[in-house]
Amino acid sequence: MLENTRSPFKIPAKTIPQEEIKETINTDVVVAGAGTSGKAAALSAAQAGANVIQIDKHVTFRWGGGMIGAIDSKLQKRLGIKIDKDDVCLQLMKWGGNKPDQKLYRVWADRSGEVMDWLIDLTEADSIQTLPHQWPRPAGYDPKTEYYPDFPVCHIHYDGKTQGLYHKCALDSVEKEARKIGVDIRYETPAVQLIRQQNGRVTGLIARDKAGNYVQFNARKAVILCTGDYGNNPWMVEKYCAPAAEVARENNIYMTRNQDLLDAPEPLNVGDGHQMAMQVGAVMEPAPHAPMSHATVGASGANAFLRVNIDGERYENEDVPAQSSANSLVRQPDKKVWQVFDSKWEEELAVMGVGLGTHSKPNDVIYKQVEEMTVKADTIEELAHKMEVPVKTFRATIDRINYLTKIGRDLDYGKRADRLTTVDKPPYYAGIITQHILIVLGGLITNTRFQPLDADRKVIPGLYLAGNTVGNRFAVDYPTMCQGLSHGFAWTTGRLTGLSAAAEKV
Repeated sequence: MLENTRSPFKIPAKTIPQEEIKETINTDVVVAGAGTSGKAAALSAAQAGANVIQIDKHVTFRWGGGMIGAIDSKLQKRLGIKIDKDDVCLQLMKWGGNKPDQKLYRVWADRSGEVMDWLIDLTEADSIQTLPHQWPRPAGYDPKTEYYPDFPVCHIHYDGKTQGLYHKCALDSVEKEARKIGVDIRYETPAVQLIRQQNGRVTGLIARDKAGNYVQFNARKAVILCTGDYGNNPWMVEKYCAPAAEVARENNIYMTRNQDLLDAPEPLNVGDGHQMAMQVGAVMEPAPHAPMSHATVGASGANAFLRVNIDGERYENEDVPAQSSANSLVRQPDKKVWQVFDSKWEEELAVMGVGLGTHSKPNDVIYKQVEEMTVKADTIEELAHKMEVPVKTFRATIDRINYLTKIGRDLDYGKRADRLTTVDKPPYYAGIITQHILIVLGGLITNTRFQPLDADRKVIPGLYLAGNTVGNRFAVDYPTMCQGLSHGFAWTTGRLTGLSAAAEKV
């Protein structure tokens, strides 16, 4: 994780003196942040006729993942994929302990399809395919029998060459179109303060340019904050999402995986947009906030193979999605567990179902992971030695899982019989599963137009929020039943706020 030695974790509340502002620029809409929601907001506002300036503190846009959740897209209609919106929204509320604002889920459910169609039209013009994820479902798959439901909402973009960079190619396409129609995009220009007179409109913001000078951007219509999450800010994580603090410090995957992030002029995803909004009266949703914290780094992904802790003991029903497996992992000794399988693993993938991090058939990535991320042995005892777990206990665990599989009933944890697998055909494999955090899904209280509300539940005019600045979307943890939901919210809130900002009458 980045050590924040170049800017404070808590933004000073003092007003920047007018004499320190070196330049003033007027426009219709200012978009702070050029990631997913920012891309959607800037292009949408410009397409609706507004003059748009977009700023971002990074040298380029930040991206993550490759999944986008939407319902009723033209791709889904073409494939015959039908999704019950009522069921989705109710299941999401159940996952979140009935804490999220269900009206926001309904906005996503009702509007994400049209937003995805807009994005598909843009990306297809650049020869980028939009593909369904984990579709068609494996033979015999029945969602009604699943312990955790999974809805086929996920879309992936693919340009035929950037393997693993699915989301980036879509963002490249949108940025190109934005520049083409006149969006003024300024990187290395962090927003530092919103401008609001007493309890009136937000009329712009102050940013710092590449030379370190303050620039005031006046927005005739609105400012849209698309500044990302705060998962790279230890102070905010401790304050609002304490359970995620340790993993955020040690394994913040989005902040450590790409060199361009490490080379950013200033630390990214530190919640500066959240703080700027609160300084003009916005209110943070109640804590604790939901982390997006997965455990998908097992050699076979998040499939339901046997898992044991460092004591060599099985500890759960392994048929849970990546987010849920992370929750149990961190409660095991040393927060370290092993995924164990044998040489039948390729054929056994077919019965593992679908969900975030699961794989129903082998591919080049899985073969590579099994080769590079496991210890391998021809006997259970040798495998135990390589894993450094107690041999006797581990042997008993293997004997037990083999017995339960053969009788077709998990008497210990209730895993469904078709996903019980024996470990009896050498060679045997074991790979470490680790937890990592991607983002923290906490934000500010808004209405269904994504305008922030103050402590009296009144709209702060002239200001919109999109992406991970929006609160009350998630609770407890990330609902993996809708893969790509976070990005789906980002594209949807970005597009809708861009259109709303452009339509402001002032």
